[in-house]
Amino acid sequence: MKTKRFLVVVLAVLFLFTGLSSAIAGGKQEKETETSPAKQEKVKITIWCMAFDPHVNGFTNVIEEFNSRQIDIEVILEPQPGQAEMVSKMRSALSAKKGAQAFTTPGTTITEWVVPGNLLPLSPDVVTTEQVKRDFLPENYIQCHIDEKIWAIGIPDPPGDAGLIVNVDHLKEAGLPVLEEFESVDQLLEYAKKLVKYDGDRIIRGGLSFQESNDPMFFYSYIADIGGEFWDNDAQKFTLQTKEARQVLQFFHDLFYKYNLDSVELPDTLSALSQNLTSMGFMWPEFLPFAESLYPDLDFGFIMKPSLSGKKPPINHTDTWNVVVPSYVSGKEKDATFEFLRFLISEEGQLLFLDANPGLSPLKSLSFNHDYYKTGKGAYLAPVIEAMKAGRYRYWGPFIDADVMLYDILWPNIDAYLHNDISLDEALRKMETELNVQDARTRAKYPNAPKTVIYYDSLPPGLEL
Repeated sequence: MKTKRFLVVVLAVLFLFTGLSSAIAGGKQEKETETSPAKQEKVKITIWCMAFDPHVNGFTNVIEEFNSRQIDIEVILEPQPGQAEMVSKMRSALSAKKGAQAFTTPGTTITEWVVPGNLLPLSPDVVTTEQVKRDFLPENYIQCHIDEKIWAIGIPDPPGDAGLIVNVDHLKEAGLPVLEEFESVDQLLEYAKKLVKYDGDRIIRGGLSFQESNDPMFFYSYIADIGGEFWDNDAQKFTLQTKEARQVLQFFHDLFYKYNLDSVELPDTLSALSQNLTSMGFMWPEFLPFAESLYPDLDFGFIMKPSLSGKKPPINHTDTWNVVVPSYVSGKEKDATFEFLRFLISEEGQLLFLDANPGLSPLKSLSFNHDYYKTGKGAYLAPVIEAMKAGRYRYWGPFIDADVMLYDILWPNIDAYLHNDISLDEALRKMETELNVQDARTRAKYPNAPKTVIYYDSLPPGLEL
């Protein structure tokens, strides 16, 4: 009996032990299954960007590297067909409070979207206000810093009105060197006169194109170049019916009708450059990496613009590209999005983007010190960087709805004047009136929006390079 009882006790203990072991093992296995990286559900976040090769390829470089390091996050890029379509889709998403977790958007829209509460401020573990002010190029602080918070981070992008895109083969055919910078307007016009081609009285290849919807940025900067102002800081109103604005707009008109270097019968500057229908054009420098992928048989270069005043002209970086996070993003998606933005704004992330999109990084440590801008793909921007260091850098804004002002008011009226549909005085009057009406309407809608203060002769105090 004792033996049997002993065996029963032993068997019971063994059973209990085995059961406990199985339970423990099962629990452990269940726990491992729940937390297994291979089976864990990933947090997926989507980024919308314009279907513009330098942006798509730049984001792809960053996203592929980021995703390869992640256990529980997957970033998906969804390029949108064009800027207008993308902005429309973003507005719809913000209204419906549903869509991508991050957008790429021009810097001109940041204030417009922050004021009504459509964006999330970035957490200090992405970037801090002091970090942006100290370590980033000035425009990133000016346009992204509102109510002591940072609302966006930049992606590589060069100053839009820094100079001209030139067809290198056309210059070589005419025996003209590719300069770093045009020293005078006369020199620019001499180049253009040697490059333009005619069939009788008709221009069949332009010498110098001014037909790009971003060209009003050159208009603003040239007004400042000759000592004028296009915005009254005290009155908070646009002032375009001035002798300086008149002189600048007349100069662009003269390219068509006095110097006979461009024709309204030719396509817009981007199309004309890509179709060999112009030799030079007032164009954003980002055209170079764009053209390299889409038009590999064409050889383009970049030359800094000349001054109308005889001095060194200012360059501005208002039309930047940035990444913002809509206010409807929350929880794990918000955390995952901010984790990606931390990587994107790091030096490593920026260099990955720059490999496909040679612009200026928001990070001063890269733009001012890295070999990428001395011997790498960004070397064509070396004259721009030197101009920035020499004190020629500006920021025209921020205006609440600058995109509407640029594309729906400024350019249509300038274009109408270039087509002789309206007079010079009428163009200036219409632009000034329409801009002020638009600004007043928007400020009435958002009365707490910050004032716009333009620093015509320098950068704002504390942001000097």
